[in-house]
Amino acid sequence: MKTQIGVLIHLHKFINIDLSTQGIYQLRVSVPGAQPYLIINSTRQEPMSVNEVDEKYICYPENIHRQYFYSQGFLIIYEDEEMLANVGCAFRLEEIQFNSNIQIIMDLLFLDIKSIPDIHSENFAERVMHLHSKMKPVSHASFLISNPHHYNQMYYPVDFDTNHFCSVQTQIFTIPLNISITKQYLEQQIKPQLNTFIYQTIHVLIQDRNILLDQILNIQSDKKIIQLSYKPLEYHINNPDLINLITQSFYELHHDLYVLWCELISILKENYRNLLLLLQQDYCEQIKLRWMNCILINTSQNIYLQSHINHELAKLKRQNLKNTEFHRIIYKEAIIPLHSHPFFYRTTYKKEGLQQNSNDIPHYIVLLHGYQGTSYDMRYWKAILNIRFQDQLKLILPTCNEFINNISIKQQAQELAYEIIDYITHEKVYDFKLSFVGHSLGGIIIRAALPLLNSFQIYMHTYISLATPHCGYAPSKSFLIDTGLMVIQKWNKCKTLQELSQKDNKNIDLTYLYQLSTFEGLEWFNNVVLLASHQDHYVPFQSALIQKTEETNDQKILIYNQMVTNILSRCKKIDRFDINFLITKKKLDKLIGRAAHIEFIDNLLFVKMFIYLFDEFFI
Repeated sequence: MKTQIGVLIHLHKFINIDLSTQGIYQLRVSVPGAQPYLIINSTRQEPMSVNEVDEKYICYPENIHRQYFYSQGFLIIYEDEEMLANVGCAFRLEEIQFNSNIQIIMDLLFLDIKSIPDIHSENFAERVMHLHSKMKPVSHASFLISNPHHYNQMYYPVDFDTNHFCSVQTQIFTIPLNISITKQYLEQQIKPQLNTFIYQTIHVLIQDRNILLDQILNIQSDKKIIQLSYKPLEYHINNPDLINLITQSFYELHHDLYVLWCELISILKENYRNLLLLLQQDYCEQIKLRWMNCILINTSQNIYLQSHINHELAKLKRQNLKNTEFHRIIYKEAIIPLHSHPFFYRTTYKKEGLQQNSNDIPHYIVLLHGYQGTSYDMRYWKAILNIRFQDQLKLILPTCNEFINNISIKQQAQELAYEIIDYITHEKVYDFKLSFVGHSLGGIIIRAALPLLNSFQIYMHTYISLATPHCGYAPSKSFLIDTGLMVIQKWNKCKTLQELSQKDNKNIDLTYLYQLSTFEGLEWFNNVVLLASHQDHYVPFQSALIQKTEETNDQKILIYNQMVTNILSRCKKIDRFDINFLITKKKLDKLIGRAAHIEFIDNLLFVKMFIYLFDEFFI
């Protein structure tokens, strides 16, 4: 028994996230053993984006050549540049075995800008036409369809690899268009196992037909499909006309599936937007369901997180976690074994009085780097927020404090506040949401800037800190970090580090960090989200989560606990996360505890998981 499979690939949008080299890019798709036969051009349904590739830089048209389908070729020069491809291709795979797998390969082709003539010439596209043969694959994505005799559909934001970091919004569909069965085969199967045969073939085709029909009618409610011909029949082993009845059912189902397949192609041409949104939502639900396996449940009544306990729980769960997959279309490069994922341990403390913000207003999110960093450090957060929420968010990556070494936290906060005020003023919006994500020192600078942003307090939505030493280093038990801070302070005379270690005043309760604990600001937010890791030896765990430490007569600890009280007394809702990373690299960063500290911004999988699993913080 063999099957003819229809495969359909639709490429919606290409987004440059962090491509390291300027040049011409193009997507090439193949299905081993299949022949591409139809190019699908979709009618545009969204307005022009300010980041869109200029039409004159669309170099090569979409085309079919031999076993390959090629998208348009386009010149990428700028960060965040987008190419609305809106093109797809149908493939036909002839006579594969009924339970065989299908592979789809998407190559990213590239031609370096150094090989291209003057890009500012009027006839740029004509001048580069002869260079197409020089384009080379630099990265690829592959997909495995394990049940091609079922109707399959899936959306994926294909991001290739971190050296060629872009996003291609991709839809994939497969359908069994024809099952070839001989009369002899039917006679052999019917007598011993009629019910099993019917269940594995006709019932599967009926299910495929109904799923696709329901989806088409859901997207186009006014659509009437009158060409369908399948009528349910009953199959009895003693019926002398049984083989003819089964053959008739196969014929009618194949006819209906082909009609519906053509309707699907028509939707992709004329009304792709609704289908895309439907599949994107389904993708988010499925990926969240898979990643929920990596969330550890807090069963105690303690609102504080106990790092050593969580760490042991994570190790135990890693050992026992089974790697289950539920996608019928698997993006092979994106499937990482669950046991190697970061694990999340969460606890929530909530008071009354949270305000409700509308989801229909602009949402600005400020992404702020840490000590001696740059806005580039937050590139993964920027990229995944853009991929997940697309046009729903506007991201602000301040540059005012890049490479700053020796000015106070207060001065850096002033610069940040001025940059945010200037940005939003130029946007000319009067109703919006404002959120913040700060890594390490960035989380403190954001808090210090809040009093200067009090005119925006009714717009505040979410505050997220990533490994931020909110209450200083009093609870630190890391000899390496304490010694390192002391050496850096003596070497650089760094004002920022003096303030972080509360050495800027002889009286601890007069230090800047203590004064900051009394500032207004966090109470304006619906969500205060604090992330820390037991493996991070750069920032004390308790300080990052704004938790009290053990009672003692030590003056530093008493002041520390008072700072915690000062901050928490204002917050309406606090979500605390202890993140357990699987860190396998044996480098100096791991030895001194820095590896986990930078995982919060450098671990792409962690960033994806947090944004998809806890999307309520961003909407």
